[in-house]
Amino acid sequence: MASRDDNSVNEDAAASDGLAHSLDLLKDTYNYNHWIYSLLRPYIGSSVLEIGSGCGNISRFLLDRPHLTCLEPLADNIEALERLAFLHRNLEVVKGWAEDIPNDTVRSNHHDSVVCINVLEHIKDDQEALVNLFSVLRPGGMLLLYVPAIRWAYGEMDRELNHHRRYSCRRLKNAGFRIVYHRYVNFIGLLGWWWSGRVLKEGIIDPKKARFVDRIAPHLMAWEGLVHPLMGQSLFFAAGLSWGWDVSSSW
Repeated sequence: MASRDDNSVNEDAAASDGLAHSLDLLKDTYNYNHWIYSLLRPYIGSSVLEIGSGCGNISRFLLDRPHLTCLEPLADNIEALERLAFLHRNLEVVKGWAEDIPNDTVRSNHHDSVVCINVLEHIKDDQEALVNLFSVLRPGGMLLLYVPAIRWAYGEMDRELNHHRRYSCRRLKNAGFRIVYHRYVNFIGLLGWWWSGRVLKEGIIDPKKARFVDRIAPHLMAWEGLVHPLMGQSLFFAAGLSWGWDVSSSW
């Protein structure tokens, strides 16, 4: 099982300001967050583990599940999640990193669904992280991944946010698990991310641009529901384990 080393912790600390800025913006982008939730909804079971919950932007949509566990490493976000848990008895907040599960608190073979939204790209060894995420699923459970997409869009904002990579369908398909559904999401956002991060060399998300995307998100969701784009700012994967899956022979 992977664990956090000092270098990893230092890298995350260096990126924390950018992450805090992004999470703060996403608190006010209800439409965009709901778009992400609409992708997850058909595959969510009754016992859900959310990896890297942040301050609860997606967690709020999952509170109708009988049991929701939010795994989050950062103290400020833990406080926000605990305030939410005070109002919802079905919510359990656990402090920790994705690389450190399973453990005594987040046990193996225990959850119907593992939700991992914009987290995997922050993990240096994403290969072993996937092994860990699948290990806490019950038989027949689903891993729901939402990650940044398209390698050529990697730019200054990715570096500031400590993204180790952006993903392609091929990379995730070759990981060896059983893919139930996948699609690219937010073609317009991809163009904006490339322009801001690669061309303009901007290191943080512009609040005005974030609000604009949030305003048009319902229209984008409707359009892309009819015509799935061939590329997008993000990739959504719903996946289960394949029989005899061995991650060491994949990737």
